[in-house]
Amino acid sequence: MKIPFRPARARPWISVIFAQQNHLTRMRSGKLLVVAGVMASIFLPAKAQAQFHEGADMLGVGVGILGGYNAGWHGAGAHQSPALNLHYDHGMGKLGPGTWGLGGYLGFKTASYRAWHHQLVHLDYRYTYLVLGVRGTWHYNEWHGDSNLDTYAGLMLAYNSVTFRNRTDYNSYTYLDNYRYSGSGLGLGAYVGARYFLSDQIGVYGELGYGLTWLQAGLAIRL
Repeated sequence: MKIPFRPARARPWISVIFAQQNHLTRMRSGKLLVVAGVMASIFLPAKAQAQFHEGADMLGVGVGILGGYNAGWHGAGAHQSPALNLHYDHGMGKLGPGTWGLGGYLGFKTASYRAWHHQLVHLDYRYTYLVLGVRGTWHYNEWHGDSNLDTYAGLMLAYNSVTFRNRTDYNSYTYLDNYRYSGSGLGLGAYVGARYFLSDQIGVYGELGYGLTWLQAGLAIRL
């Protein structure tokens, strides 16, 4: 006997489930896109604008090299701190095709030597270097066309101070203990530098020329 073919009857509840699942998937995808957009607006930096202008306030915090501060000390007893420097630059106004700024500079470094001499005398020497300066800068950025980049040159009039202190314990020769002297003077020098901003407030900078050291680099901050 031939059995007639009967097509399977559609189950409407299955279609409803699939439709609901597709709807939920679209809703979840939309929510994920919204969340991703919000997170991106929070964490991704806005387009940086680094051009120096009148009224701008810039701060630099960095370290330097090529200062020649080792004082001839070597070995396990010789220690040096980083050559720390801090500078500030305020935009004063237009000057020719660029903008000029006025600010200040602070540099600080120590070098020390501590060791036993023939197991009898504990040597303890320390140099402290300090630079305080007033700086004028001229910023010119028309030549490169990059809004994140700020290039400049300047002059600095600085007060330079170096202090030496001998805190060696000479045992019976107490009149030699805590010997100290210092020297200071004014200096005038030139430098060139550049800042590159990674966001509206934070960037990096480098300078070559007169300062606590001849080469300095660090963090640039727009105030």
